[in-house]
Amino acid sequence: MNLPAYVKNCIEALESAGFSAYAVGGAVRDSLLGTTPSDWDVTTSANPEQTLEVFSNKRTIPTGIKHGTVTVLFEENEKSVPIEITTFRIDGQYLDSRHPESVSFSHDVRDDLSRRDFTVNAMAYNKNEGLIDIFGGADDLKNKIIRTVGDPKVRFTEDALRILRAFRFSAQLGFEIESNTLIGAQKCAHLLKNIARERVGAEFKKLLISKNPSYALNKMVELGVWDAIFENIPAPTEKTIYKIENLSRIFESRLACLTSELDQSSFSDLLNSLRLSNDEKRLTERLRGVKCFDFGGKETEICARRFLHLYNNALDAALSVAEFFGGTEEMMPFKRMILEESRKRRPLGISDLAIRGGDILPYCENDYSLVGKTLSHLLAKVIDNPSLNKREELIEMAKNYINMNNFD
Repeated sequence: MNLPAYVKNCIEALESAGFSAYAVGGAVRDSLLGTTPSDWDVTTSANPEQTLEVFSNKRTIPTGIKHGTVTVLFEENEKSVPIEITTFRIDGQYLDSRHPESVSFSHDVRDDLSRRDFTVNAMAYNKNEGLIDIFGGADDLKNKIIRTVGDPKVRFTEDALRILRAFRFSAQLGFEIESNTLIGAQKCAHLLKNIARERVGAEFKKLLISKNPSYALNKMVELGVWDAIFENIPAPTEKTIYKIENLSRIFESRLACLTSELDQSSFSDLLNSLRLSNDEKRLTERLRGVKCFDFGGKETEICARRFLHLYNNALDAALSVAEFFGGTEEMMPFKRMILEESRKRRPLGISDLAIRGGDILPYCENDYSLVGKTLSHLLAKVIDNPSLNKREELIEMAKNYINMNNFD
């Protein structure tokens, strides 16, 4: 296994000071899979104070001293790269289905590996000792299996978020979940109500944008995990779940499609339960409107311009949803028309009109709300027929609109 230079330097510095140290967790897993880890963690026999002393010449952050974690910043390719260094530890009793009541430090890396969630995450490595794998994580990687370290019910009772993490890792890695681990997830699913919704939302988002979400989502529905997370919100059908796997990995697109069969009340409840940002909520809501378009209709050009008007700032996301409703092959002519209309630089917004609000304000008797309504009306007409975008014609159209509508 090839460790980056800064990770080697970190481990060697701790070993030179008389401590044992290893790369651990997800970075080891990803390296064995042949993918580049996004970040590296190190576990060590040094306690946090000793770690701070070893790296007194570097910038350090006391990330979680109480739980044995110190973040040290290393230089790599003229960039500052963090490594979380955590003391070997044994977790105390879990009282809230999430956090241990206490932790105690250990001098044996095997104690630290024994407290971890899944076998594929419970491996450690350094150059001198090689791979330390006491739970068969390497074999589970080869066999593409997600399995808990020890009794699944114990692991999930300790921290119920591990249930969602099992499904998330399954979706990200394209692995199946071992049968006893699935049974444990089913029996402990009710404990997910004790987990902060922000954490549930973060895991669900990672799962949904993964390469292979269909197996995980179908198992969640089958085992009642969906119902435990989204109480009283109907689960998606198997057909819907399989279709979203073929879409672009855009969270809002996939969520809009996954929830396409929900009524507005259930849809809103699901968005709120995931604690999404306002921007994520608004875009997902907008994307649900894609299903109202007639992609194969006779007026394809007009449809394309209306589509561009509504989704020009989120075009990839919207086209992904369009493929869900219209089919990939069926959408090809429409996508070509979208590209063609984009190149023509047709008017798509009020700022593209050949007039401004001030041009029609006198006819609206200085009623600014009427100005806005009139400009919106004109834009709709111009999107359908771009040749109307001429100053004189628009002013006449504006006058007619204002005269025909009594806003008093």
